[in-house]
Amino acid sequence: MDRTHPPGVAGPMTALRRHPVVTFCVLGFGLTWLVWVPRALGVPVGVLDQLSTWFLAVGAVLAAVLTGGRPALADLGRRLLRWRVCWVWYAVVLLGPALLSLLVAGVVVLLRGSWTAAAPSPLVQGSWVLLATFLLVVVLTDGLGEEVAWRGFLLPRLLERLTPTRASLVLGPTWAAWHLPLLWTEGRVLHQQPFWLLLLDITAKSVLFTWVFLRTDGSVLLAVLLHAASNVFVVSPTVPADGDLTLPLVALAVKWVLVVVVLLRGDLPAAVERVQGRRGPTPAAARGTGRRRRPAAG
Repeated sequence: MDRTHPPGVAGPMTALRRHPVVTFCVLGFGLTWLVWVPRALGVPVGVLDQLSTWFLAVGAVLAAVLTGGRPALADLGRRLLRWRVCWVWYAVVLLGPALLSLLVAGVVVLLRGSWTAAAPSPLVQGSWVLLATFLLVVVLTDGLGEEVAWRGFLLPRLLERLTPTRASLVLGPTWAAWHLPLLWTEGRVLHQQPFWLLLLDITAKSVLFTWVFLRTDGSVLLAVLLHAASNVFVVSPTVPADGDLTLPLVALAVKWVLVVVVLLRGDLPAAVERVQGRRGPTPAAARGTGRRRRPAAG
């Protein structure tokens, strides 16, 4: 059978390779929403609800295979297993969210005059065994399920065309939009929450996660740990039943202050060059440093 295509018409595999971001979004969103949309409509989905975040990772793996073949899959695997980074970064990703939670709680106490109003995280509720168990569970579910996709697949593709800041500002709304069905799902933390709050929160996290990802030589493992610690310790972007916005707004403000600090450091473009140097610098990395690449001599 003749499998050739008319001149100027790309075959399906060629089209997939040309648009890896679109391919990932279709697969990742589609597989996850096959569970989340029925669940939001009240249809029982059983154990699939607990495994749903893994479907995003499955979408990322499929997208890697379809758009880049074995080399892309191998690169994803290497990033996931990249554990040889300075120990300081392990402290940053595991303890940073806990310190952020305490900072937010302290600010709320000053504003409201009540520790109860600060809704402290499990860190200050005294159950270390429960905390460690919860952290491990989140590492294996939300952490792995999401970070294989967001930092393992999507961010490196965005960085091939965009500067780190712009890549983060594209990834953030995409990450937030993926959660949309949960806003209508009873029993979920995000049920009936305002999307604008979720969008601002996740976009701030996107910039901070990009900074950690690039400063840890593109380690997806560190992103997994950061994601898990953030879910355990950091205040969720939710409005309490009494409608008091103090806690979520303070948490949001603190995160965006950190974003400004990270951006003012100005070290993200150089970090992109280090991470992508193994595969050669990309045009986005060259633009990010304000220098054009010179053609090789010869």
